[in-house]
Amino acid sequence: TCLKADVVVFATTAPSPYVLEPVFQPGQLVLNISLRDLGPEIIAQANNILEDVEHCLKAQTSPDLAVQQYQHRSFITRTLAQLMTGQVELSPDKASIFSPFGLGVLDLAVGQRVYRPGGGRG
Repeated sequence: TCLKADVVVFATTAPSPYVLEPVFQPGQLVLNISLRDLGPEIIAQANNILEDVEHCLKAQTSPDLAVQQYQHRSFITRTLAQLMTGQVELSPDKASIFSPFGLGVLDLAVGQRVYRPGGGRG
């Protein structure tokens, strides 16, 4: 299934999590662009890279719901900037989830990458 791909992108308008059971594999990259698709248990069992931690931990996002449920933030690995500058290493035994709340340019970049191969055919 698509959930077994090396990279999985969630870009929906879901108001609350609907992927509730851990389905991701170690080493898999999950782009949590829509921010509300994944249940707290999935978030708690993964490497979590956030664009802006405080910004992402509000508005009932998947990481916010996980913090509310578990009452800690230890499953938040670090920020994208810290990952890119080598300040953090990801556990190879977990899937990695990137939640880009506050990084609209990523939405545009992903949209452009999807649009190009399709030639704008819809």
